[in-house]
Amino acid sequence: MFNSLEDLRVFTQIYEKRSLSVVAELLQTTPGVISKRLSQLEREFGSRLFHRTTRSIQPTDEGQRLYSQAQHLLEMAEAYENEWSEKTELSGTIRVTASASFARLYLMPLIPRFIKKYPKIRISFELSDKVLDIVAEGIDLAVRGAQMPDSSLIAKKLGPNREVLCATKEYLMQAPRLTSPDDLVLHNCIVLNDNYNWEFHYKGKTTYQKVSGNFQTNYSEALVAAIKDSLGIGMVCYWQIHEEIKSGEFELLLPEFEPGRNQSLYAVYPSRRHLPLKTKALIAYLEEHLVIPAL
Repeated sequence: MFNSLEDLRVFTQIYEKRSLSVVAELLQTTPGVISKRLSQLEREFGSRLFHRTTRSIQPTDEGQRLYSQAQHLLEMAEAYENEWSEKTELSGTIRVTASASFARLYLMPLIPRFIKKYPKIRISFELSDKVLDIVAEGIDLAVRGAQMPDSSLIAKKLGPNREVLCATKEYLMQAPRLTSPDDLVLHNCIVLNDNYNWEFHYKGKTTYQKVSGNFQTNYSEALVAAIKDSLGIGMVCYWQIHEEIKSGEFELLLPEFEPGRNQSLYAVYPSRRHLPLKTKALIAYLEEHLVIPAL
């Protein structure tokens, strides 16, 4: 049988990730080392736990049964570790993912203070405007919008994430009149990622308007910069441009049609295991101190 809880953790990571290279990256080693570790685990267990080919790794019946038991044992162990850590200082690494813009504007003013409060905790940021698979990537906490198709995740609301339509006065002065979403076909629209179908809500109905333009980006700060340069109209989160709206640099467009997704920002984390106290402490800190502007 396995010699340590660490053996069980390695086994469960292989089972969940279905990739030796991903597990190797998480453990900061090589796929060859993880392969040898798995072979050793199977010898100790006395049975093959995975069917392995050059392209895939799938659990055997024995591997599936062991995973169910391993989850229970690890949850018990982590509960004990958390109970013990309540009597000691919180420590360890928390891997956090968020958009680069949100991290710069809202998380970075808070994270240094959190680290000063818990000096033995280490924060590792994985910043991306793309939604990462937090289970596959080994992320402890994600700050993201409300659309989360993976039911294995749980979320705690942090604040609003309303999208708005906006442009500068300079652009609007020389552009065609804009009175409804249909008029967007006459405008240069700045697109984030591949979202060329903009969402609107009017009189209880959701509609989509196809847009086009000469600038597209996967980075929201580049989107905001293009709007500031009067290149066109953009759909952007209100928390990112609320100062420009307040100052009058940007104008909100078609507010009566409620453009964009009216969603919220959440702290998202895997629900498959007991939430570590260090992660729970960070979530509680964000809930207490994070202030996200609302429209």
